[in-house]
Amino acid sequence: MSTWKKLGMGVLATGLALTLVGCGNSKSSSSSSSKMGKTLKVSADPSYKSYMKSVIPKFEKKYNVKVKVSYKAMLDEDDALKLDGPSGKGPDVLMAPYDRVGQMASQGQLTTAKLASGRYNAVGKKSVTYKGKVYASPVTIESDVLYYNKKLLKNAPKNFTELEKLAQNSKYAYANDKTKNVAFLTQWTNFYNSFGVIKGYGGYVFGDNNTNYKKIGLNNAGAVEGLSYMTKWFTKYWPSGMQNVTSNENFVTQQFTTGKTAAVIDGPWMAATYKKSKVDYGVAVLPTLTNGKDYQAFAGGKAWAISNYSKNKTAAQKWLDFISNNANQKSFYKKTGEIPANTVARKTASDSGDAMAAAVSKQYDKDVPLINLPQMAEVWTPAQTMMTNAAAGKMTPKQAANKATKTIKTNISQKYDK
Repeated sequence: MSTWKKLGMGVLATGLALTLVGCGNSKSSSSSSSKMGKTLKVSADPSYKSYMKSVIPKFEKKYNVKVKVSYKAMLDEDDALKLDGPSGKGPDVLMAPYDRVGQMASQGQLTTAKLASGRYNAVGKKSVTYKGKVYASPVTIESDVLYYNKKLLKNAPKNFTELEKLAQNSKYAYANDKTKNVAFLTQWTNFYNSFGVIKGYGGYVFGDNNTNYKKIGLNNAGAVEGLSYMTKWFTKYWPSGMQNVTSNENFVTQQFTTGKTAAVIDGPWMAATYKKSKVDYGVAVLPTLTNGKDYQAFAGGKAWAISNYSKNKTAAQKWLDFISNNANQKSFYKKTGEIPANTVARKTASDSGDAMAAAVSKQYDKDVPLINLPQMAEVWTPAQTMMTNAAAGKMTPKQAANKATKTIKTNISQKYDK
């Protein structure tokens, strides 16, 4: 799934940042009553119709509350809340990707929520926390993983040293340029994918565990080392088309699904495409880096959140408690195939023989929660340009990192520090 990621983090986040101007906490939050209303308005993505039909009757019977469900694409509903909420047309409960939870909370669109104890690990909790307060209940987990072609590789490569050896094998020479190699491919021009390398070498986005936007670590020694390593793949191994940010993703997919590429790094949302192509693939955690450290990707996913404009926040909180319990999260996995955030349900999925669930779950625990500060909106595009400038040889990795960092600091200062 992960439509929010596929739209392009830079475009999405920049659009979100523009909505921050003039947004504040809604006065409607004070109008809610501690008593439970008789109707709860819930918005869900159309892909969840089957699941929603199975759980809504149980909730209605348990709490004697009528659920009025509307089906609307998640990102469309999130965008519409700033207008529909104040007018009374918006839902009481809706879903949002983790990075939008912080964005929407900062705009006063979400109210704080309570997490039932024992259902989430530290990464899950942090994903829905903004400025020390919880604003949603985690539903799914997502992470980049390694896909490998079982007909080409007996086992998944465990580190990048193994991947580099593959990249020197003429068996994987690129058809249109035999001096280049496609044994391993990934879209590192997308910062969502390249961040894990930078982090693994010692770089970071914001200071104090991504809570201090005034301190940026994309041009420290570790970040430059990680950027330099990725640049090596672009210049030494990969065809020049891998630098094209608009077509390289399709190129990676085409090469893997036609059996030209042995291994790729991408998210669980690609599984359906690979299955359709009938490629016999396996899934594994991300390979360790050349320094022996973990490839620490962004830990993504989606959460249920309560609209700050809701007049039935009591029932809305009951929905969050109910929908995230062990039984309903197990049911969610069976109905949707998406990996649940609830740790008990997640273990059930991982132990079921589902290689994707096992790989994502294991990798997720190594990952960094997707940054939900509003200032993250200013990072995606400059970080992408940082990679392309270094990959194309327009700048040294250090120069590219310095330029990106300067751009990010300037944009944050102009938009957020007035």
